[in-house]
Amino acid sequence: MNVGSFARHLRWNVRALQRNPLTRPSDRLEALTYLALLLTTLLAIPFATHVADKAYASTMSFVQEETQTRHPVQAQVITGTSTPTDLGEPLYVAAKWTEGAQERTERIVSPGSVAAGTKITVWLDTTGKVVSAPLRPADASINATSAGWSVWLLVVVFCGLVGMAVRKVLDRARSRSWDRALELFAYGDDGWANRRG
Repeated sequence: MNVGSFARHLRWNVRALQRNPLTRPSDRLEALTYLALLLTTLLAIPFATHVADKAYASTMSFVQEETQTRHPVQAQVITGTSTPTDLGEPLYVAAKWTEGAQERTERIVSPGSVAAGTKITVWLDTTGKVVSAPLRPADASINATSAGWSVWLLVVVFCGLVGMAVRKVLDRARSRSWDRALELFAYGDDGWANRRG
């Protein structure tokens, strides 16, 4: 549907809501359905915002928890990364670092392709176990934004599908009505006009 046909269709639906005796009930029903669906998509915006706020608050609690329970140490790569055989296979390196008075050497997942002797940051939890870097406030913002947009787009897609389904059903009903009217016109009314009197 191009912009011109969409504008004509919109004008038609606006006219269907006016008091015109020639407007069919199915036209009014279609226009009211589209108006209700438009209002639903607009009312979904505050709901999507609420979902985004909840997602942000939830992720920020993880950010604060991980920030308090994880700390970085500087490590030196002992053996560089090798070329991965599979595209999704993680790269591992052997790295050493000093934790307190103890020197540790461990095989860890590499942040990318690194050569021996390179300094990298390793994150540890309170027990000294190697963990991923803590989430950042920017991650919470991204999570909240994607959650809010996902909810709103889901509502928009649902309303679009409902609108298409309603129009298809009404088009079929209008087509059957036209077929009956054309049949009466083509083959005579068979006394139909007299029965209405």
